[in-house]
Amino acid sequence: MITGDVALVLMLTLAYLVSSNNLSLVAGVAVGSRLLRPGVAMMIALAGYLTGLVLQGTEMKGYGVGPSGLLILSVIGVLIFMIGEVSKVPMSITNSLYMSWSALILYMDGSLPFNFPAVLASWLGTPLLLALVAYFTYPILARTSALSNPIRRLSAFRLMVILTVFLVGYSFGANNLGLMWSMLGFSRVGLMGIVLASTLGVIVTGRRTLGQFSRGIYIPPPISGGVTQLLSFVALELSTVFAIPISLTLCTIGSLLGISMARGMRILNTQYLRLVLIGYVATMLIAFTGALLAVNLV
Repeated sequence: MITGDVALVLMLTLAYLVSSNNLSLVAGVAVGSRLLRPGVAMMIALAGYLTGLVLQGTEMKGYGVGPSGLLILSVIGVLIFMIGEVSKVPMSITNSLYMSWSALILYMDGSLPFNFPAVLASWLGTPLLLALVAYFTYPILARTSALSNPIRRLSAFRLMVILTVFLVGYSFGANNLGLMWSMLGFSRVGLMGIVLASTLGVIVTGRRTLGQFSRGIYIPPPISGGVTQLLSFVALELSTVFAIPISLTLCTIGSLLGISMARGMRILNTQYLRLVLIGYVATMLIAFTGALLAVNLV
């Protein structure tokens, strides 16, 4: 009983952290382009989080674990977050949860989860596919936008960022937060806890992390940001349909890479890109081996 309660608290802590940190990817474009005020962008993103979680979160089925397994997953997730904070290297909590869960399945069943190859292929292929689509899509939209009336263009951009902030927030809630809800057995307590934790993550510390997107990767022009957001939404949504957890950071980096190549590599912070890749690989290794060690010790 105590193990389950501690695991629940730690999992909700992760929901708080991931909701706060990913706010920069969900609403950073809108704030960075100065088309929405931070407070408004935060509320639109939060509405997307909760709507996606409630309406589509149950599609992330098949990731339930017992109390002891949940404790291991959540402890490793918190540990990886702390490593990322100390080292200033972006680490993926979603990546951590899936890899830890896969290690537990390997220990209990003697084989990796049936969707393990598909998930790894998705993690590798999605950024490359998004980069390719963005590379061809961005110049067309940029030229079309340049021919429009400036006043109408500004109004269209504002409407676009409102829509994309909500859509990316929705897909994040369905996929990333849905994964956590699945690990909690889709319980009513788990749903209420994630809703509360996510809300607090956005309201309490979200504003602090909101500007990290613009500072860390690039300062997004509206068209660049719009393409990035729409492609990230599509990738997350398709992943959710197939119950494949995927990091929003991974989708964002792929889209930005394609846009950057289309613009002559002028808008992407390549040093930050290297840190993201290092963090992603490190998260996979630490989470998988850490879960195997923990379950053997326990």
